[in-house]
Amino acid sequence: MNRRFVLILIALATASPAFAADQKSAPSRWLDGAKGWVTGLWSKDASDWLERIGPALVELDYQGRLVMVSGTSMETLDVFHEYENGRERMRLVTQTGPHREVIRDDKMVMCIGTGIDSVGYDADTAGRWNPAGQFAGASKLDEYKARLGKTGRVASRDCQIVDLQSKDGWRYGYRLWLDRETGLPLRIALIGETGRALEQMAFTEIQVGHRPDEVNLRPSTQQGLQRVQTLGAGKQADPGWRVLSPPPGFSLRSGRKLGESVQLLYSDGLASVSVYIEPMAAGQRGESAMRRGAVNVHSLWQDGRRVVAIGKVPAATVDYFARNTQAVGAKASVSR
Repeated sequence: MNRRFVLILIALATASPAFAADQKSAPSRWLDGAKGWVTGLWSKDASDWLERIGPALVELDYQGRLVMVSGTSMETLDVFHEYENGRERMRLVTQTGPHREVIRDDKMVMCIGTGIDSVGYDADTAGRWNPAGQFAGASKLDEYKARLGKTGRVASRDCQIVDLQSKDGWRYGYRLWLDRETGLPLRIALIGETGRALEQMAFTEIQVGHRPDEVNLRPSTQQGLQRVQTLGAGKQADPGWRVLSPPPGFSLRSGRKLGESVQLLYSDGLASVSVYIEPMAAGQRGESAMRRGAVNVHSLWQDGRRVVAIGKVPAATVDYFARNTQAVGAKASVSR
């Protein structure tokens, strides 16, 4: 039985003495009291709902099947999540296409099926392993407006819809279906300029409050994990390149040199754009644009350099990033 429905029954069963004392108006008082209690239960604003996402993702036990759709591509994953005594464990396993796994064990993340030996990473403090967590603080972002939508159902569970609308044309919006009992995101849609979904992820079945079996939380390989790269926050050497006057809300989150090439990552807290700068033969000049699903790419090459901007943002945004990337003096370290 739905936990909130149980709470409603308890509230009605423990009615106040004033309710029992006025027998004449008992039916109307009962109805008004019930309506008022239920209204208070559900009258959270959009920011309240968004703030429930973080604890729900981390502190609940659950398992289910997740479908991800982008353009003409569809992928199905099984999700297993456990939280016990402050330790978080999670395993994602693909059920379509090549076998791949992502396993979270507290602060270690392991990736399997990338075509190379299984590797482990320190988990990012911002929860980069689980993209749904970024929505928890979205109501505080100046470039988005959060508002409550209608109610709905996903995987046979009642949901509250929350819309995150972009205030300008530099980024896309989002629509979230949050479990009314727990706040767990059960469906997420990336909304394009025309109001249509560009990509979606949704549970087709889920068991909330169900602790997965140990075998479903362990990686399929017995190879020991080795720390090969730290993904946590920290400072890096300034790569010497910047996007001048990036669009409102976007700021440089990381930058690194890869030999003679440079990678920059800009984000507004939800949307992100990666910029790659690499050397090429002098004397060539041109540009190209490409779109695949929600991802736009814009490339420029001139003066012996190729600049490529890529992100799940409108085409005009990656175009701007590519055209406004310039070399600057290395004056300060890049911080996240």
